[in-house]
Formats: sequence, structure tokens, C-alpha cells
Amino acid sequence: MKYLYFSKGLRELNQAQLIDWVVQGKLDGLDLAVRPGYAINPENVRKELPAFVQSLKDAGGVVGLITAPTGMNRPDDPMAVTLFEAAGKAGVPFIKIGYFPYRGDFSRELKEARGQLKGFAKLAERTGVRALHHTHSGSNFGNNGVASAWLLEEIDPHFVGVLLDPGHLSLCGGPFAMEFDAVRTHVAMLSLKDMAQSRAPGKVESSSTVVQAGKGQVAWDKVGQTLKKARFSGMASIHAEYDVKDLEERKRLLAAELEFFKSRFP
Repeated sequence: MKYLYFSKGLRELNQAQLIDWVVQGKLDGLDLAVRPGYAINPENVRKELPAFVQSLKDAGGVVGLITAPTGMNRPDDPMAVTLFEAAGKAGVPFIKIGYFPYRGDFSRELKEARGQLKGFAKLAERTGVRALHHTHSGSNFGNNGVASAWLLEEIDPHFVGVLLDPGHLSLCGGPFAMEFDAVRTHVAMLSLKDMAQSRAPGKVESSSTVVQAGKGQVAWDKVGQTLKKARFSGMASIHAEYDVKDLEERKRLLAAELEFFKSRFP
């Protein structure tokens, strides 16, 4: 398995520093957040992405995935067209698109979401960049594997895949083996994070927090067993969306998480 690092938590780094992060962290590459305020963003992506991808390749790494802004959920959005075309030109294989929130009319909104995904499939076919749907907990269509299978049942898996997230599945999914099997034909990549839940005194609903892998509620041994049985050998993005004091602490936690995942996964 190849390990990428989600650059959401590295907003302050420039392009050269991002490459150093991959090299020093002994990573295989980046899950590159292409969002406003980042070194590569929707405004400069056409110009900057190809050279950055080549520079990272020269250093031994890859941009395995671009993560778009969470609201980018329409294939006719000019930003979506720009990102897909730029990724295709640069040779980035995947783009994680935005979410499809439930707003109160399930049947109509499910139909709309499928329509948008069919549009993304056409954009993916044209540009050679596979769109990825992330299994994100909460009021989102396809918030776990089984729900994603329903959402994607009319969608060609060659052009739209699933970014399967054990952390979010631990909040709103079933056993990982079942969730993986439900979208087996669509699974393109893993999003790695652990989650912990807590409930404040006097509150009915619990809240969830991203924590270091192995310190939350994800049954990582079960995840590893499922991946080995399925002979999954794709890429995984370490999300590391927990609070840190500084970059040095982030580096230390990255090293610990890499060791953790490599000891359990194929």
C-alpha cells in the first residue's frame, strides 16, 4: 500500500516545503488540498500543478489525489472543470469531489445527487481523472459503504470511485468487512483517521473528534484483515485532522501513524 498525506493541515507550507514534508516523512506522496489559501489553489492550479507534480516526482513522490473544496458537488461548476482538466494534464489520477447534503427531501435529493455523479463520470471520462466520493458521516448522501452502494448503483465505477473512510464508518456504518464489500467494485482509495466520541454533561447528542490512530474506536485489526482478504493494494491518505501544538508535533504523530498502519495493512 502507498501512503499519502492529506495536506489540509499543512496550509502554511509552500510548494518546496510540501515536497520536503513528503521526503522527510518517508511518505509515498500527497493528497493535495487544492483550496483557497493553499500553495496550490483553484486560482493557480492550471499553472502551478504540472510543475509541482513533476518536482514531487523528481523527489520520489506522487500527487495521488486532489481534494477539492467540500462544496464542489456540481460537474458544471467552473472550478470542477478547471480542477479536472488541470489534474488530467498533470497526471493526477483522482479528485475527491464535494458532498451531497440531505436537506429534507430524500427521494428528490438522491435523484439529484445521482444526476450530478453521472455528470462527474462524463467529466472524468473526458479528462482521465477519476472522481472520488468520500464516505463522510453526518447528513450526507452515501455517508457509509452501504449507503454509497445505493447512491452509486447507476454510476460507472471506472469513472467514479469511493474514498472509503474507516473513521467515519465507525460513526455511522456497520462492520468494516460489510461496508467494504458493499462498494468493493468502487473502492479506489482509503482515507485513514481514527475517531473518538464523547458527550458533555447534560447533552443528549455526542460529538466526535479525530484522534491519533489506535487511540479511538476504529477496529483497525478488522480493517487490516478485510484489506488483506480483498488483496487491496491501492493508496491510502493519512488525514491527521487532529489538533497539534506545532509542526514538530505533527511530524512526530505522522511517524507514529505510519508505523501503526504499516504494521496492520498489506
